[in-house]
Amino acid sequence: MQASRRGFVLGLLVAASSGVSHGQSAKLATSPAKTAVGLVRLRAGKEWLRDCVPWVPRGLSFFGRLIPKGWNSDPGTMAARESFGPWNVEAVKWMVGDVIRLQVGMPFLDPKSPQYNAAYLDEIGRAVAMARDGGLTVILSLQYQSRTNVKPVEFLPKDSARRSWQALGPVFSGDWGVIYELFNEPVGPPQPDARRWEMWRSGHQVIIDDLRGAGVANVLIVDGLNGAHTFRGAPALKDPLQQLAYGVHPYFRENYTTPSDWDQAFGEFAKSRAVLVTEWGHSAEKCELGGETQVEQLLEYLETRRIGVVAYGADEQGSKLMTRRGDAFEATSFQGRACGQRGAGPGELLKKSFQRSTALNRSMKSVDKASCGLR
Repeated sequence: MQASRRGFVLGLLVAASSGVSHGQSAKLATSPAKTAVGLVRLRAGKEWLRDCVPWVPRGLSFFGRLIPKGWNSDPGTMAARESFGPWNVEAVKWMVGDVIRLQVGMPFLDPKSPQYNAAYLDEIGRAVAMARDGGLTVILSLQYQSRTNVKPVEFLPKDSARRSWQALGPVFSGDWGVIYELFNEPVGPPQPDARRWEMWRSGHQVIIDDLRGAGVANVLIVDGLNGAHTFRGAPALKDPLQQLAYGVHPYFRENYTTPSDWDQAFGEFAKSRAVLVTEWGHSAEKCELGGETQVEQLLEYLETRRIGVVAYGADEQGSKLMTRRGDAFEATSFQGRACGQRGAGPGELLKKSFQRSTALNRSMKSVDKASCGLR
């Protein structure tokens, strides 16, 4: 049994036996897997390390395990669920990535939700094991939005999100190749006020405290407000382990297409914190806001600041990122195509950016294992 699978099985035993809930804590039944690849830590809470090497993450996001078996949703989500399998891992590798982000459904993980599904956790476990056995780092992103086909019960992390992480968090605590994105795209206005930021802070802080109290030492990611678009004005969050990163989704929108816009929204914030684009893509509907030039500008902006990217849209019907024909993949491209034309998209530019990040990662020297927590 490989280390990632062993960590998953032992993690399930921890979750089942400890009954982790509010006010309780559980000790780790297994130390983080030392022989697995793709183990992630943050150095001083600021710098990404993968297997003790400075790292710019790059990968793809999928929603093929957002809903459990037997649950109905929209045709696109159902198709992604039915097709989910080894091709998802191969697509990440073809894109020169090392991260797979899996959206997981909050209604099906919360034990008090009417839609709770006890078997769903095992489905997530098998998906994680497949990706980890393929050498990828995994991000599990808790999602509440419409693809779940459940009316949202919260738009900022509250009780349901908390209970979901109490159930899910200990399961993969033995594998630091699994990262937890605590709440996908918290809702808020473009310029959140102090009250909304405090709601954001308190909702996430309780989950962070729960996970750390339960012995979960995995890297955690907190998304910004306004659908993960901004951290401007964000209050501080506390993590005793300094393993807290931040997720941004810089989809183009009005007043959000230039370096100065990005500086205000997340660039300045990223100077002193570990920030990752956990989701980004560019669809035809966004062409009026920018095309190839703006895409190139954003990717250059991110590369210059060593902010990694996890791209969205690989398993969408009519994907604007890439197409799949059997075992073959083809990236979308703006070459010879206007932004909204068939086959146009940022896939080719993203792949080239990933190749440059890969070369940068390979040029980095490893740090001492003790300093990255893998002694």
